[in-house]
Amino acid sequence: MEVNKKSSTVNSLLTVLFLVMLIPFMMVSIWSFANIHKNNIEVFENNLTRFTHNTAMESVNRQLEEIDLVFQILNGQMTYAGTQVFINEEKGILHSIIASIVNTLSFFDAAIISDVKDNYRSYPEIKLDSYIPSKRPWYPSVKNQKGIHYSEPYSDVLAESNDPEVRSITVSMNLFDEELQKYGNIGFDLDMDTMSSALINVVVPFEGKFLVASKDGTVIMNANIKDIFRQKVPLNWVEKSIDLEGHFYDEETKKHIYYRSFTDPYWLAFTIVDDEKYNEFINDAPQSLIYIISVCLIIYIILLCLCRVYIREIVGRLYMGVNGISYDGQTQDLEKIYTNIKNSQVELKEVRRISGEDALTGIGTRRKFDDRMAELIDCNSTFYLAILDLDNFKSINDTFGHTVGDSVLKYVSKVGKSIIEPDYDIYRFGGEELVVLFHGGEYDVYFDLLETWRMTICQRQWRETTLNVTFSCGIARWQPGESAQDIITKADKALYEAKHSGKNAIYTAND
Repeated sequence: MEVNKKSSTVNSLLTVLFLVMLIPFMMVSIWSFANIHKNNIEVFENNLTRFTHNTAMESVNRQLEEIDLVFQILNGQMTYAGTQVFINEEKGILHSIIASIVNTLSFFDAAIISDVKDNYRSYPEIKLDSYIPSKRPWYPSVKNQKGIHYSEPYSDVLAESNDPEVRSITVSMNLFDEELQKYGNIGFDLDMDTMSSALINVVVPFEGKFLVASKDGTVIMNANIKDIFRQKVPLNWVEKSIDLEGHFYDEETKKHIYYRSFTDPYWLAFTIVDDEKYNEFINDAPQSLIYIISVCLIIYIILLCLCRVYIREIVGRLYMGVNGISYDGQTQDLEKIYTNIKNSQVELKEVRRISGEDALTGIGTRRKFDDRMAELIDCNSTFYLAILDLDNFKSINDTFGHTVGDSVLKYVSKVGKSIIEPDYDIYRFGGEELVVLFHGGEYDVYFDLLETWRMTICQRQWRETTLNVTFSCGIARWQPGESAQDIITKADKALYEAKHSGKNAIYTAND
């Protein structure tokens, strides 16, 4: 009864464990879904903002800068006398300049020069008796006396076409003499069809549209020239475009609008994308993620069911492996398996400790020393070997007894561990001999450590007043190509020299 209860408990715990493992998966899935959705929105906004800015600067601002340059050049060349010659005579230098500008620069369609008395002349020449330049919509107002002035779209009475939908935009500039007295005005009609040709090959992301509108919403630049002056954008788009650049969503038209505004002229470049294309882009990856998550959940549920079906056999096989017995179908539980594994690990750890640690001194054994030196040789790593031998140790045992001898060995080892370890390791080589492996090439550091150890030992005052403990030491450096026995022999020779020089000394072998 107790066994069945434990088995049921284990199965319940496993079920809970699987459910707990599912939580991180679901958290990552939800986070991924939200993050991908957020990233898609950012990518959409960044792409449209960048496209709107680049296209507006390249297709609109570049042409406006060229127009501004033309007016700067003309402002430096035109004079009152020159304008009077242009207005009143058939030919002149200014006439040639204006004709060259209109015929050469594609964005100019016609030109008109007038004086303060409203006498005027246009190129190409069209003359109307009732035409008064200062009364026309394009003529600069009092507040626009200085600089270049762009008109709003208007019906041009000088246009050759009788179509009432044919409208124009004129850019003009008042002319002043050296005493800053106004003496006239020069204006150019803009060819918006030609200016729009820069948009023909522009590919708008997400199948959108790019156009330029005036402040009254009239479309003045478009890849489709049939829409120029014939289409309007909603006025609320213009009202919402209050910054230099930005974007907004129009609920009424279901459009995502990105804009770039200009101050002079007050034009607005719009990139327009349907809400359908927006949703299609931002939901594409998340929907794929939902399919992947669904498939993973199905696989996960199948695995969970299989685990529950075969849990008894799996537990039984684990139990058989731990205890080394034949599995006969009896019910076992994970608690018992865990206990057995834990006990085995403790026993293994203790065995390893006993096999690698000297029982008397607590330092490493000869076997552990051999393994470590073999590792250093295999790694071709520079190291030093120091062999220490307690001076007159046999005499200490004979005079004071083996108990005192053991105490001396333990004390020497303890002092060595406090000085040498944990950076380097000490091992009992045999009897009263200890060895130290110094990995690296800092010989002076190693010598100082050994000297500190030697001085500490020889200065110890023992309870046995006649007892004096010292050690002699030999150091050797391992050279590439040498065997373990080679370096032991070199260190042993250095130790021999230290012994025969009077003991209580540290000698280094010659390479």
